[in-house]
Amino acid sequence: MRLAIYGTGGLGKELLDIATRRNSLFSEWTDIWFINDFREEGEVHGAKCVHFETLLKHKADFSCVVGVGEPSDREKLFDKLLEKHVAVAGLVDPSAIVSPSAKVGEGSIICEYTVLHADAVVGRNCLIQPFAGVAHDVHLGDHSVLSSFCVVGGCSVFGSRVFAGMHSSIKEKLTIGDDVIIAMGAAVFQSLPSGVTVVGNPARITKGREDHKVF
Repeated sequence: MRLAIYGTGGLGKELLDIATRRNSLFSEWTDIWFINDFREEGEVHGAKCVHFETLLKHKADFSCVVGVGEPSDREKLFDKLLEKHVAVAGLVDPSAIVSPSAKVGEGSIICEYTVLHADAVVGRNCLIQPFAGVAHDVHLGDHSVLSSFCVVGGCSVFGSRVFAGMHSSIKEKLTIGDDVIIAMGAAVFQSLPSGVTVVGNPARITKGREDHKVF
């Protein structure tokens, strides 16, 4: 089996590093490719880079991981893979600490030095970036992103497509709605409804983009 990383931006290149580390230990993939529909086919960091239509000709040999960081774009690419019957892959860095009782959904990425504690549940196609901490019994909805050094307190429940910025913190036993954006460094002490953007310490609701885009 071979691995394809859908996206050649900063995150895609980081995922190549994670996949390479895993391969050095476990020899999981015979080859690693990139997918990028907006550049000429060629190479990126020594890995073959092709258009999605090219990959479809070889899809029986591949599993694919989504390599973009925008939650709504992660969802679109994930759904595209499922629609075209391309196998979806996840990645867990060898340095991550994942409790035996934690559950990680299809296609999710757990980056280096992240900790998932007991009975944490990570939904499908999520991204948890380096040094994040997810406490016991947290539920993270599909296509959500926790940035580096984000910390989530125990028993908090997140909706889908939530984005939590670097060094943000979320108190225990909170409910965070769908499409919420938590800014870098924000400290969240109260539950949040769907679709809001919050900043500051304590976090307060501010005007965000109507399309709920982060980047």
